[in-house]
Amino acid sequence: MIIAILASKLRSITAFVMLVVGLSCAVGLQVGVTEEENMNKKDFQISIDAQPVTFAAPPILKDDNWFVPLEPFAKQLGLKVEYPEGAKMVVLCGGVASEICVPLEFQDIALQASIGLHKGVVDIGGVTYVQPARAAEPFGFEVYEVSANRLEVIQPMHLAPEFTLPDLERTPKRLRDFRGKKTLLYVWGSW
Repeated sequence: MIIAILASKLRSITAFVMLVVGLSCAVGLQVGVTEEENMNKKDFQISIDAQPVTFAAPPILKDDNWFVPLEPFAKQLGLKVEYPEGAKMVVLCGGVASEICVPLEFQDIALQASIGLHKGVVDIGGVTYVQPARAAEPFGFEVYEVSANRLEVIQPMHLAPEFTLPDLERTPKRLRDFRGKKTLLYVWGSW
């Protein structure tokens, strides 16, 4: 009798454990899908000179690289977008100090993924996408990865001047080494 009661309780406990494991796996899979969907659509944030950028078409995460719609991004940077007739490229023109033009070739996104290179621009569903750094850096903008899903794009004129100072152990520290991090600069002197 005692053995029958123990066997019954053991079956109940086993069934309960299997139910909990099954539910946690199902919930884990559901959360995984949701996180990936959210990461592709909502979580990516980009700002230009501390102003958040919004896009009509969502940024895309592809092979750990973010791609943003080219035309609204270029417009926010003050760049013109030109599509030369008959060429598989886009040309970005503009600049802070002087006007320059930078050609970016259209790439096959499947080919890029297979060789691990992300150059130029890609067409996804009729929208032209580009990696933010590929469009911004040739024109003098600094691009900082604040986190895996947050970028800051800053014009050089909005950055603090570059300098190097020793710390308390007399190790030279450059201001550039602290970009993208919260930094308190305490300057004092005795004269």
